[in-house]
Amino acid sequence: MTHKQEPMLSTVLRRLDQVKGDWPRIAEESAVPYQTITKIGGRFVTNPRVDTVQALFDYFSGLPEQSATADSSHATH
Repeated sequence: MTHKQEPMLSTVLRRLDQVKGDWPRIAEESAVPYQTITKIGGRFVTNPRVDTVQALFDYFSGLPEQSATADSSHATH
């Protein structure tokens, strides 16, 4: 049985959608300029540079997956 892995750009776009309000922090922590993240996340750039996508993919790989419907009121302190 083969398991088809999600393309790297699709993963990055999905994760950017999940954390839209955190793009400034992601830019700072990933070393990808905020303007670049907004262009990719807003789908203004449809074919971003491989090294940019790789940097964001690597950044998100180090974080737990978030639900698009996550509610911060359920966070533990």
